[in-house]
Amino acid sequence: MISQKCPKCRSSRIRKGYKPSLLLFRMFGIYNLLCDHCNLLFTGFAVPGTVGTRTKSPREPKSQVKKRKMREASSENS
Repeated sequence: MISQKCPKCRSSRIRKGYKPSLLLFRMFGIYNLLCDHCNLLFTGFAVPGTVGTRTKSPREPKSQVKKRKMREASSENS
C-alpha cells in the first residue's frame, strides 16, 4: 500500500473491509478499506495485492484439544 492513511484518524493500519468492492472499482484499484485503529469503513485507492486481508486463526477440533490435554496431564503425572 502506498502511504494509505485513514481519513479520520490518519492511521496507517489499513486493511480490506468487510464489504466486497465492485469489479469495476477493483480493476482501477479502488477498494472498500477498514481502519484497524478507529474501525472506519471507507473507499480508497490501493495498489492491488498490497492491502492486507482479515485472517482467522484456525481452530483446533475439540477432539484434538481433549487428546492434547490428556497427553499433557499424563506427562505431568509421570
